[in-house]
Amino acid sequence: MAIEDAQVEKAVFYIRDKADLIGQLRGQKSLLEHKIKIERSQRFLDADGTVGEREAWAWTDTGVYRLVNELRDCITELDTVATKFKASELLVEVWRTQQANSRRGNI
Repeated sequence: MAIEDAQVEKAVFYIRDKADLIGQLRGQKSLLEHKIKIERSQRFLDADGTVGEREAWAWTDTGVYRLVNELRDCITELDTVATKFKASELLVEVWRTQQANSRRGNI
């Protein structure tokens, strides 16, 4: 199956257009992971009771829960964009191989 030039162009544009977004999402993911630790630790310190009770209270706090959901959404978006990015890279590599083989007369 020969890859059309239009497909390659679309893939290259996707790579170009999404590279910054991937970096931003990775930064956001890291920040959210740290925010969750900080928020959970603060809720733990604010709680009364046994260590287990304080831990449970800290993890079920609405602020921590909101941050965990933000992290989930960020990871979902990051993985989706990164997977499409990788697929675009692979498409370009296959196209390059096909072009090289075509020049050598292998196709």
